[in-house]
Amino acid sequence: MKAKYSLVDAEEAIRRRFAKDNFKGQLKYDAGKVKETDSWWYIPYTWIGCRGMIVSKSDLYVNWLGSALSLEECFWGHEHRIYCDLVDFTFALNTSRELAGKIITRFQHLKPDSKGRLPMEPVWYRDSEIEQILLTDFPTFKRHNVWYGIPELKHAWNQEGLRFTSMLSKVP
Repeated sequence: MKAKYSLVDAEEAIRRRFAKDNFKGQLKYDAGKVKETDSWWYIPYTWIGCRGMIVSKSDLYVNWLGSALSLEECFWGHEHRIYCDLVDFTFALNTSRELAGKIITRFQHLKPDSKGRLPMEPVWYRDSEIEQILLTDFPTFKRHNVWYGIPELKHAWNQEGLRFTSMLSKVP
């Protein structure tokens, strides 16, 4: 069966993402370092602050990787539908509040502050907000940047049996 999209389609998707984000770089990379799975391509277009891009084969979504995580963590996150973007993240119902509280300290949100002002970009939860946000939002945290929590999520997945679902947030 022929694949729906090709590597050329992935490159075009990256160029569209560059245009959308007003990024002026030219897509050049070492083709020998491309990684491919059944569900994505890793394009090693890197510079200081960027580890490259992962392009989903199903819909050509471009996950533009930062440099805070290892490539292995980026791949794990992408496989679990955690993207360097806003997601709707849902803990399994059997997740302890204690574990969820530890993990969401690594989430960023777009909730208004105490004066009702919305942040311009995702912000970290303050320690004093964790208990209340667990009461109001658990198990689903909509429109959160979960990317920086990948190391903690991976550890909890492997060592503590954590399960969750994640999907790209829809634009409001």
